[in-house]
Amino acid sequence: MGDFRARLFEEEGQLQERIHKLKEFLASDRYDTLPEIDRKDLKEQLTHMEGYASILTRRADRKCNNA
Repeated sequence: MGDFRARLFEEEGQLQERIHKLKEFLASDRYDTLPEIDRKDLKEQLTHMEGYASILTRRADRKCNNA
């Protein structure tokens, strides 16, 4: 079970880092140069990544409370 918990926490951390980097990109000048369809897709991607992160956080919280 510990191996599973470690992988879960690692995945959560990696996803949070990717979310942070995507948010930084969305706030950059480079983002503004993209075609509208790409900007829309990146915003939608962020929404889904944040939803996935929320689920991972809930699962990780349950693993901590049931340790």
